[in-house]
Amino acid sequence: MIKKVIEIKKDIKASDEVELSWFDMQKPNLTAVSKSGVNFVVKAKFTHLHENDILVCEDDYSIKVKRSADEVFVLEFSDALIFAKTAYEIGNRHQPVMIEEFKITILDDISLGDIIKDCYANKDINIEKTKGYFKPNGKAHHSH
Repeated sequence: MIKKVIEIKKDIKASDEVELSWFDMQKPNLTAVSKSGVNFVVKAKFTHLHENDILVCEDDYSIKVKRSADEVFVLEFSDALIFAKTAYEIGNRHQPVMIEEFKITILDDISLGDIIKDCYANKDINIEKTKGYFKPNGKAHHSH
C-alpha cells in the first residue's frame, strides 16, 4: 500500500526517515520508499522539500526528510574565458550550478554528457566526479 502525504511539518517527532537527493527534493510530485520500506507519494504544490521536513501521511505516519549525497562533477578552470564559456553552455541547458572562483559544480545529468566529454578533453580544465551535497547558487531550477 502506498501512503499519501497530506502535510509537511517541522519540529515534530517522526516514525521513519527517507534520504533524498537534491533533485528529488525539488520535485512537486514524488514517490519514494522510506528506510523502513514504506512506499509514499508527495504532491507538494508550489514548494519543494527541505532537509528535516516531516512528511505527515493520511494515517498520521510521519517520515523525516534527510539529504543524501549527490553524484556531482567538479570542474576547475585555469583560464577565465574557458570558465565563462563552459558556464554559459551549462546555463543554456537550464541546469542548476554551484559557481565559485574558477570552479563549477554540477549534478551528474545525462543532458550535460557532451559538455562533460569536452571538459575531459580540455587540458585547462581539471574535472572530478565525486559525491557531495549539492547547493546551487540563486534560485536554480525554478519554474516559469
